[in-house]
Amino acid sequence: MKMTSLLATAAVLLAVPFPANASEDLAAARAAYEARADQASAKRAVDLFARAVQEDPKSYEARWEYARAAYYYGTYTREDAPDSERMAIFQAGIDRAKEAIALDDKGVDGHFWLGVLYAVYGEAKGIFKSLALVPDVRREMEASIAIDPAVEGWGPDRVLGRMLYKLPGFKGGDNEKSIEHLERSVKGAPTNALTRLYLAETYKSEGRKADAIAQLEEVVRMTPDPRWAAEHPYITRQAEKLLKKLR
Repeated sequence: MKMTSLLATAAVLLAVPFPANASEDLAAARAAYEARADQASAKRAVDLFARAVQEDPKSYEARWEYARAAYYYGTYTREDAPDSERMAIFQAGIDRAKEAIALDDKGVDGHFWLGVLYAVYGEAKGIFKSLALVPDVRREMEASIAIDPAVEGWGPDRVLGRMLYKLPGFKGGDNEKSIEHLERSVKGAPTNALTRLYLAETYKSEGRKADAIAQLEEVVRMTPDPRWAAEHPYITRQAEKLLKKLR
């Protein structure tokens, strides 16, 4: 029975096609990324994008998509990992995003994900230890806005709004400007739950309790946008926790 089982398992494995070149790696990586809500798939996506990068030194797509996958993996899949591990994941993404920009400086995705990864790397390192990264985040978001402000659900305004909320006032933090950016992002992409969560947190800091609750309730009841369905459960949990504090 054991031998029969082993032979059956081997037959199944042999029937599964393994990527043989960069284009196949890229297609397999994209499929794994689409299934990123599963931890193993999130890790597989990073690994396959890395292989696609190695096999095609001129692939802009493999590099910026690696950066995006690294962001997801380090932020959502490895959220409880030591900061040093998460920083290493984000640094690898930063390196690939820089390579993407070197290949195509006019490509918005390279700039956007480089700025995002600078931001999350800084959060993992600690806000006061990473203030030097603030100009880099701002530069990449401004570059993204100049090319396509709607990238990733009006993401540049979301990132800038979050950064202005997180920064201490003496280093440029400004909740009023944060709200301006986040409200613009919500208007441009109303189905992005993360923007609404960030806006609610800034509203709360400004004493706008009713406005914060309205955003959080919208997050909890909204149907997840397919583009960000994998992130939605995590965002919803954060929204529900904040709602309990405000009600």
